[in-house]
Amino acid sequence: MRVSPERFEELAFEIAGQLLADLPPDLRAEAETVILEAADAPEDGDRNLLGLYEGVPLVERHADGALLQPDRITLFRAALQSLARTETELRHHLRVTLIHELGHFFGFDEEELEDLGWG
Repeated sequence: MRVSPERFEELAFEIAGQLLADLPPDLRAEAETVILEAADAPEDGDRNLLGLYEGVPLVERHADGALLQPDRITLFRAALQSLARTETELRHHLRVTLIHELGHFFGFDEEELEDLGWG
């Protein structure tokens, strides 16, 4: 299924908003600082990568308040579209990918995310 870059971003931000609204207020406040972006594909050309979290997970931050680069989640349109035949399926894959990448932000590694069913 193909959607325009604009529609992909619209869906991504809509789903992100729904996910944030479901979080407890303290976690929501932290997650709202993460920058959400969409790209066609990763720069390294990995066509299978659905999303990428870049930043320092909350559990690894220190109380000294050192300045950090903003946390960022990038969703890759080509890979996510390749999994979906309908917009409903695309929404599902966007949601699962966003949950996975937010899991990294909150400090879960790949194995822990798999164990939780967010892999």
